[in-house]
Formats: sequence, C-alpha cells, structure tokens
Amino acid sequence: MVKKVLTIAGSDSLSGGGLQADLATFATQGVAGFSVISSLAIIEKDGVRIKPVDQSTFDAQLASVGQVDHFDAIKVGLLCSLEQIHSVVRFLKDYIGPVVVDPVLFFKEGNLTLERSIIKAYIEQLFPLATVATPNLREAMSLLGEDEIPKSKGAALNFTKQLSLSARCAILFKAGDEVLVDQFVDLLIDEEGHPAVIRHKLIQSDYRDGAGCTLAAMLTARLAQNEELKDAAKTSIDFARQSILHGYTISSDREEGNVFPNWSLANDD
Repeated sequence: MVKKVLTIAGSDSLSGGGLQADLATFATQGVAGFSVISSLAIIEKDGVRIKPVDQSTFDAQLASVGQVDHFDAIKVGLLCSLEQIHSVVRFLKDYIGPVVVDPVLFFKEGNLTLERSIIKAYIEQLFPLATVATPNLREAMSLLGEDEIPKSKGAALNFTKQLSLSARCAILFKAGDEVLVDQFVDLLIDEEGHPAVIRHKLIQSDYRDGAGCTLAAMLTARLAQNEELKDAAKTSIDFARQSILHGYTISSDREEGNVFPNWSLANDD
C-alpha cells in the first residue's frame, strides 16, 4: 500500500527549501506527498520576503486534505501567524501518527521576525502534538530564550534535554559547527529521553539552501515507513549531507545554491 505523507509549509520561489524540497524528498522514498501552503517565500538577492496565505485559504486547504483517509506522517514547516498555528493544532489534535515539526524561525538569507507569542505557541501548543521537532541552533536558542551558544558536548546535551522537556516531544537539534570545534554535530533526545550525539565531518559547500527542510522531510518519510526515530534521524542526516554534496548553482551570478534531494535518482551520464 502506498504511504501518504503531508507537508504544511511555505513555497520557495527558488525551490531550495519549503514544500518544493519536501515533495522532492518524499519522491525519493516512494511515498505520496500532499501539501498545504502556508506562505510564499520570495527569495531575493538581498533577503527573503514572506507573503502569508490568507487565513481562509489556509483553512480551506487543511479542510481539503481532510479527504485523505489517513496520512502515515505529517511534516509542519513554516507557519507565519498565531492563527496558522492554531489551525494546525486543531488539525493535528485527532491525528494518530508521526508528526515532525521543523520550526522555521530564521532563514539563512535573513531573519524572519516572529513575535514572542508565536514562540510561546510553538512550545505550549504545537510541540506537544509532535513526535519530534528539528530546530537549528538559532531556532533552539530562540525557543529556550537563551543567548549563549553551548560550547561543549555536555552543555549541548543539557541544552537539548531542556528543550525536549519544555517542548514535551523528542528533539533533533541541528547544532551545526558552532558547538564543537571543527565538527558538525546533531543531538537527539528521543521519546524516552535517551540522548545521542551524531558527529560528522564538515562539508565545504556553498550549496546548502534547503538542507534543513530536506532533513526534516526525509525524517518524516522514514517515520512514515515505521523506522525507529534514532535510525530515521541518522538516515535523514546522511541523506541531507549527500543532498548538499550533490547541490547545484541556480545562477552564475550567485555563489550560493540549492541542495539536490533527487541526487539518488539522477542519471550520472
């Protein structure tokens, strides 16, 4: 039987991240992808403009995907307002299955300004409905209200555990290269509070746009196929790294480029 997965996310005009990266990633795993668009992310040379979908249209999309008998997993990405969060919370309350929340609070191209009330809604309303949340370093610091980067393995694990306790869900903390010197590290606190540190070598690449979305989408697809969280996290991290290594430029005028989730399907010839 075909596995069905849903992404609730923004649309990326340059296809680096957002629902474009999600659906591309889902396709590599042989699952059927469905989508609800929260916003239009217009990527410009000097930043990002976010145009939220009006609330009635957003709610109508959620009602529309209610026609699907069951989703095997759901990914929640960029949400732009308290109203969108409240709609998603209502949508998820009766859902039984894996939920991955990727709290898109900051973009690499620039800051996405969010009110503290939105951070609070993530912590108190949305995360408790999730199986796992996947914040990066800046997002995790914002969610915890911290302004100091954890600079050791012990401090990073404690930081992740605090966030898991606050969010009441598992946390895959995409710490990156600012926590441990000369290492890229991700930290996992699973559903039972067990910790895991996943270290990997630094990748020298300018093609990273969409890496976080791709990782979270892969995690969603693997959980939809009943993979254990720790194994799914490792698979997803490896997949995102390969997507970076196979990344591509979108223009000779830009140094940075997109990750390529479909690398495993590409014809090397």
